[in-house]
Amino acid sequence: MKNVSLLVAGACALPVVVAAQDLEARVVSRHHFGVSLPVWLNAKAKFTAARATNPGPLGGGVGERFYDDGYSRVDSSGNAPAVLGGPPSTSFFGYASAAQVDNLPGTDTLSLHAIQINGGDYTRNLSNQPQFPGVDLFYRYDWQAGAKWRLSWELGAAYNCFHWEQNGAPGSTVNLLTDVFALGGVNLAPGAAPYNGPFTALPGSPVIGSTPGRTQGTAAAAVTGVRKLEFHALQMRVGPALDWVPDDQWTVGVQGGLALGVGWSQLAFAERITVAAPNIAAISQSGRSDDTHAWAGWFSAVRIGRKLNEHWDAHVEVRHTWQEALRHNGPTRSGEINLTDGIGVGAGVSYRF
Repeated sequence: MKNVSLLVAGACALPVVVAAQDLEARVVSRHHFGVSLPVWLNAKAKFTAARATNPGPLGGGVGERFYDDGYSRVDSSGNAPAVLGGPPSTSFFGYASAAQVDNLPGTDTLSLHAIQINGGDYTRNLSNQPQFPGVDLFYRYDWQAGAKWRLSWELGAAYNCFHWEQNGAPGSTVNLLTDVFALGGVNLAPGAAPYNGPFTALPGSPVIGSTPGRTQGTAAAAVTGVRKLEFHALQMRVGPALDWVPDDQWTVGVQGGLALGVGWSQLAFAERITVAAPNIAAISQSGRSDDTHAWAGWFSAVRIGRKLNEHWDAHVEVRHTWQEALRHNGPTRSGEINLTDGIGVGAGVSYRF
């Protein structure tokens, strides 16, 4: 009888022991450290352009004027008229191509230009081209749990590199400023280009009028060469996560919260711009600029995990962020980065203890 009583007592206590063991297992494994390798797809960026040169306003005969394909400056005489009573003139001028010279009777001019790319395929959004995955680290604490669910808090940090590059000859339009200088009978031979005149007029040096006439308009253009933008981003995030636990092997969860980031970007270009207009040859422009960024936004994610053993889990994840577009400001080329259009996909492992 005594043995039977002990057996009954042991049977009644068994569920309590099992429950205690299950609770203990939950407490022991409520901490998670994880790592994943995310790749971001379809993040957008676009290029914009400013004038590389600024000839300044018209007015007066003396002026320092710089263009994409030449210049007209003040010479040692102060741009005194070459002929008594004539218009101001200068020997201190230059041009890049014979296409800019028109020595035909009745015209007899030199055209200098300043351009600004302003539209077309050149300024359309580009999707990023992933070169290598980023790194995402996180710590998760399981706060509450039920039979089929788990509520947690997660703190994470991720590094990602974004790359946009455009090659070939996208169609574009340009704002075209053309200043026309009178040659006054000076013959600029085709073989003279590119030409750089002296500050002090020497015997035989060409001297041209320094008071230009100006036209402005829009023209079609093709832009060949390469333009690229790289963005290195470090982002911190914190927020709650809710998991559905259908069995002891799988979890399906959602999470969201605050995202804070800092980043550094570099823009580089080397381009040749062919404008559909007379008296202008192809213009080459190149440059490089850096910029820094800081932002705040929101993130959301869906994560599917599978238990590998007592301490290790594997997971795949899809992540998205909401934030304002970031502006890379450069002297002649700028960029706009929009990560909200993109989506991150990653896979990794985590350790439970």
